[in-house]
Amino acid sequence: MADFKFEKNLTTCRGYLKYCWLVKPDDKYNNYQATLVVKPDMEHTLSEKECRERGVPSGTKVNSVEYMCDLLLNIKQEFQDALIEAYPQRKGQFKWQPSVKTGKPVEYWRIEEDGSLSIRFKKVASGVRKKDGEKFTSTPPKFFKQENGLMVLCTDEEKQKYDKISPESIGEINMRIVGYDYDYIGFKLEPSAICVRHFVPYVGGMQTAEEFGFEPEKEAATPSSWEEPQETKVGSATGGDF
Repeated sequence: MADFKFEKNLTTCRGYLKYCWLVKPDDKYNNYQATLVVKPDMEHTLSEKECRERGVPSGTKVNSVEYMCDLLLNIKQEFQDALIEAYPQRKGQFKWQPSVKTGKPVEYWRIEEDGSLSIRFKKVASGVRKKDGEKFTSTPPKFFKQENGLMVLCTDEEKQKYDKISPESIGEINMRIVGYDYDYIGFKLEPSAICVRHFVPYVGGMQTAEEFGFEPEKEAATPSSWEEPQETKVGSATGGDF
């Protein structure tokens, strides 16, 4: 419905920055976009506030994939609860936006085969609003850097180096999450700001070890270190209708 509004702001943990068009929109679709890939072995240090809320020691580290999935799934649940509260008569009738390719609900984030979490961000750079026919131009994502122990905004000149980002680069993305309710319900995950913690410039062609066909060899475990693998429960990135 046109009068329903749901917005959240969330900063991700660190992940690998892939398919980035953040300084200029992409040539084909006119979007600012990026995919953040959080590897299953990455860790996130909880903020002081989070440590107090969880009752854990300062500096506690958690698995990054589980941490981000918890945050995203909680926001998804908030969105669903808000819809039911606003329109109780429609309970059981809400349908998630289907993918044009698969017909299944759109995956705004998902767990890959290797256990990585992929989160897709997209923000239309310019166009015409459907509701009033007015032209619009979106504010480009901002870039931040750490300088003398402080986080500072990059100048327009400084952010130009991020026009081409290798997928080996690591950073954090602040997103604006917008929940919508039209013919279907769904999310928009828009990149608002980026902090590139480890920058690798893109030089064209293959970039990663995987693309070149190199894979790490597994070291033989000693009998004393054998353990039964533990299943990681991260929840579903999409869900059924409700």
